[in-house]
Amino acid sequence: MLNPAYALVAALIWAFSPVYYRGYLAKFDFLSFNLLRNSAAAAAIAVPALYLWSSAGLTFALGSGVITLACGDSLFLLSIRETGASVAAPVVYTYVLMIQFVGITLGQVVPYANFVAAAMVVAGVYVLSKGGDGKPRARGIAFAVSAGVIWTVGQEFIQASTNAGGGVVPIVFTRDLAAALALGTVFLLTKRYRKWPRGIGTKTYVIILGIVISDLVAGSLLFVSSIAAIGVALTVILTSLSPLLTQVFAKALGKESPTSRDFLGGVLIVSALVLAVAL
Repeated sequence: MLNPAYALVAALIWAFSPVYYRGYLAKFDFLSFNLLRNSAAAAAIAVPALYLWSSAGLTFALGSGVITLACGDSLFLLSIRETGASVAAPVVYTYVLMIQFVGITLGQVVPYANFVAAAMVVAGVYVLSKGGDGKPRARGIAFAVSAGVIWTVGQEFIQASTNAGGGVVPIVFTRDLAAALALGTVFLLTKRYRKWPRGIGTKTYVIILGIVISDLVAGSLLFVSSIAAIGVALTVILTSLSPLLTQVFAKALGKESPTSRDFLGGVLIVSALVLAVAL
């Protein structure tokens, strides 16, 4: 029996965490913050990963970590900094539709419904780009679309890793570690450590680490578990609810003020994603 609980809880976690990231990105350089995220996540899951260690499928997990978490997430954080989570999240999730169209290059037949979904996505992104807050959004949306393109490539590596017999915990640990090492290398080479924010108290770091671990550890474990249990298609449908939930959380928590136009754009994109994957 298919159990959607893993994917639904992951969607809730991933809807909540970006809402708080924008505030921290006002203090941290985006790459430094992403390094903090992935390093903390790798450290948090290291012991159970080593206990359950298996090398099966980890080559794909390494690729997913560098591509999706190091490169894609860095662009996503840039988008959040520029436009806010309530705009960045719906746009970046267009990667779900992009994955469907990648099938064309692999000789797969793309359903006509996907072309309708593509038109809905374009309309949704356009609506978000014309938000009613009067602030320019082209730069932030460009970052989000770029992140979506990179996620399109990286997410396929997760399915390949689980198909190769990789365990959920080792896969998640390997992805986080690969991203942390890649980001750490850039961090040192570009001397970003000189810009590390000062005066941030222990309480703030504890809150950041709590959000990060729920995002990159709990959310990733649930996502990979869901792919292994019910497959990519249904998992993606369910987790695609998160960008719309991000808008709701941002509004309810008073962190951002998405307009009715923003909600319309989010609804168009989420509806398109569900249409593309469900049919």
